Amino acid sequence: MTGAYRVPMEGVFDRALSLTPHYYEIKGRAAEIARAVGSPCGGAEHLFLGMLHDGGWPLSVISHLVDLGQAEAAVLGILNSPGYSPPPPPRFLVRDAYVQTWGADIAFEMGDPYVGVEHAFLAMIRVRETVPARALTGLADLDAVEAAVLEAKNAPAGGPPEDAVFLPEGQELDGPLRRAIIDALPEGTTFGFSDDDGRTWMHVIGPGDSSDPRRTREVLNAALASLGRPALGN
Repeated sequence: MTGAYRVPMEGVFDRALSLTPHYYEIKGRAAEIARAVGSPCGGAEHLFLGMLHDGGWPLSVISHLVDLGQAEAAVLGILNSPGYSPPPPPRFLVRDAYVQTWGADIAFEMGDPYVGVEHAFLAMIRVRETVPARALTGLADLDAVEAAVLEAKNAPAGGPPEDAVFLPEGQELDGPLRRAIIDALPEGTTFGFSDDDGRTWMHVIGPGDSSDPRRTREVLNAALASLGRPALGN
């Protein structure tokens, strides 16, 4: 892993841990899945299916331990079984397409200033009664799966990847720019970012962890233009 998703995002209230852009994307997919199967809200099973459909971090680092296609089939088998009950709706009023948030406790325990998809995944498999944990139990050693995710998460971050694009001199990846980048992302992509020697770089990540610096420049320039900020030169 590089420094992707490791820069803290703005909290919505005091001491809150905000979600990474990747997590927001996965929650959106989970909401669509929950609606498609008639669930009153998105639970761990729908969030996990969203991760499987995404195929990126952190599932990309456990693909040598478990067949992700078999994992999806196992989840769907549980959802279609007679004894399955969908997660109940929350007791308080929320917007449509509500999806439960997993991982905040794990992030706090680890001392991370954000909640990432890796925290959600670890939280779900540590609760052995969840659908994701039950689905994976018959396919892999859950302790080995957790160890692989933690090893990748804690690996020292190297320098910027070859496909990294640096922000224009003097620009910061502040809250408005992060939100503008999220709005400019093509469907099915997310982005990573970090600081290196005082400058900020980013790269847009597509399916299979693919990345193209031309696409990153297009997304970044669209986001900068939407804020009336100077764009990157050619």
